[in-house]
Amino acid sequence: MRRKRIYVAPSANRKQGYSNRYFILLKKELAEYFDVLESDNRRRFSQGYALLVNSFKADCFLLSFVETIAFHKLPFLQYLLAMAAMWVMKLRGKEIVFIFHNPVPHKGENWMSESLTNRQIKLSKAIVAHSGQAATLARELVSAQGGDPSIVRYVCHPVLVPEGGVPSAKEKNNEVLIWGNILPYKGILEFVSCPAVRDAGLNVRIVGKCGDPDLSSRIMAAVSSPSATSFCFENRSAGFDELSFLIARSRSVVFPYLPGSVSSSGVLIDTVAMGGDPIGPALGAFLDLEKEGVCSVYHSEDEMLSLLKSPPRIEDEQRNRFVESNSWSAFAKLIRDLFQDSK
Repeated sequence: MRRKRIYVAPSANRKQGYSNRYFILLKKELAEYFDVLESDNRRRFSQGYALLVNSFKADCFLLSFVETIAFHKLPFLQYLLAMAAMWVMKLRGKEIVFIFHNPVPHKGENWMSESLTNRQIKLSKAIVAHSGQAATLARELVSAQGGDPSIVRYVCHPVLVPEGGVPSAKEKNNEVLIWGNILPYKGILEFVSCPAVRDAGLNVRIVGKCGDPDLSSRIMAAVSSPSATSFCFENRSAGFDELSFLIARSRSVVFPYLPGSVSSSGVLIDTVAMGGDPIGPALGAFLDLEKEGVCSVYHSEDEMLSLLKSPPRIEDEQRNRFVESNSWSAFAKLIRDLFQDSK
């Protein structure tokens, strides 16, 4: 019996491939159950065109970030291609599972992104959200379209266990770490410019690549000006071996994310797996992981500073239990089951 062919959207970006490992790891694990189209992660010139081409090839479709096509080059043309692709999927009677990553795209929202989101919701047999808040919003959107909100389920963002296992978090220094690609929604400029943070007497290390020259220069200006807090800004991409060392030894890893577009966070999940003690705002996946005992959340600026000055809170036993329960292989099996479910 021929295995089903699955297309995982988005395809690799024409410039940089995949910006994180999410889809590389997902495709690798799905290969146990499906013939994965574009398993070589070859780069595509246009996401809309790639979606349309594969709409004729696959037996089932796992869609992510299709709505962000509205902010790519030639957005209206790509929008038309994506809408045509989903029409082909429906005409062929193929099944769609939609991974609802963020309430709205990081770049905002417009009529095209809203239309693409609504179309995916309308056509999907199941919707997966990586935070409880996103799942609640997805259920509201499904209900607004007259659908069954029970098709939505919350599933924790999968965890990649580092080689050699999860590091012990016992030996800590006094640094507060911020790491990962630097983008406006992550609130790093606001964090380093905050008077209360600057007066707190912390030691803050920022390691991450910022592709926006204006944003990076403003961060550099803020961290270079005199303050009671010591800032170190390293505008570069670090390897995972180095990051694992930095994360495991830092007193805490802070995520000063801005509210709005953030639901789940791969950087947050990696921080837990690499022995870090994450601190983030009381929203999205930060709240979910607080319930699991592997994250601390703040509701105010004062609460954030109190947490940053406190000793680490996460026990190794809690961390190991969380990592073991949320593997990539388990997530791929869940996706397989969703497509096999006859509901």
